[in-house]
Amino acid sequence: MTVLLARAALTDGGCRISVHLAVQDRQALILVLSHQSGHTPEDEGLLREVSAFCIASCGTDTDQKDGGAAAGL
Repeated sequence: MTVLLARAALTDGGCRISVHLAVQDRQALILVLSHQSGHTPEDEGLLREVSAFCIASCGTDTDQKDGGAAAGL
């Protein structure tokens, strides 16, 4: 799952990503940040691909202030 999210973040043309891993309520939390300014999260294709795995929830978001996209679950 981490590779899938990191690959999606790297394909937006940015030079840098951040990967954050944690455990909460006995579940892995994976957050991948793309530091590409002015980008919006890609279409629902990534979410459909991620949802094929056994996950509790997932989503994408864009920070309009700092200009970066996030994909996580």
